[in-house]
Amino acid sequence: MRLNHVMKISGIAAAGLLALTACGGATASPTTGGSEPSSSSSVAASPSASASPSAASSEGAGTSSGSYKTAAWALPISEAGDKLGTIKGESFSVDVYQVATDVASKDSMFVDKDTKENLLKKGDPVVYMNYVVTNTSSAEIPLSHSLITPNAKYTDWKYLGGMPSDSSSDGYKKHGLSSSGVKLKEKDPFVLKPGESFNIAENFAYTAGKETEIKVTMTPQGADGDLDHDKKETAETTVTLK
Repeated sequence: MRLNHVMKISGIAAAGLLALTACGGATASPTTGGSEPSSSSSVAASPSASASPSAASSEGAGTSSGSYKTAAWALPISEAGDKLGTIKGESFSVDVYQVATDVASKDSMFVDKDTKENLLKKGDPVVYMNYVVTNTSSAEIPLSHSLITPNAKYTDWKYLGGMPSDSSSDGYKKHGLSSSGVKLKEKDPFVLKPGESFNIAENFAYTAGKETEIKVTMTPQGADGDLDHDKKETAETTVTLK
């Protein structure tokens, strides 16, 4: 069986490629529609490179429709688009919205090692997803700047390391979204009170009708300012893109 590989290329291409092979993957819970093939592997060109979207400014952020109680430190909540489902954790829930489709503003940093083809080229379609997170517990949840970590992956995705995305913040502003979720000049910890919500968005390579596994991790911030990994929660579900 041919192994599938992903190569992430740094901006200093002339300096050559630094490859680091990573093995293994997260085990899907019984609620998911699929899991990542164990035969996949990935290589990273630089520890500082990231396929996650950069934080957008508050300009162009969505406005709350009133269905959610927005935390004081959070940007306005957008309910634009189609609600595809809800992820339910022990102390939080996440409503998943497919907001818009667009095209990538530039080539991604992910290349198939065998074919040398970029997995998201400039002009390729991308989809913008918005996640509205609500504290469903009776206790306050102190959060760091990371808030939550969403990870969306097609159930038939062949590569480790997640799917490629457009790192430009312009698309988020265009569609009234934010990849940071927090108002400018707000300081952590960001206390999410019972019943309060915030939203955070991401984009990735788009294929209509794809079953998509979405996993969300929430790690509270401890009193010492560090992440409290003992209280980390992970929840996931599978939705179908429109």
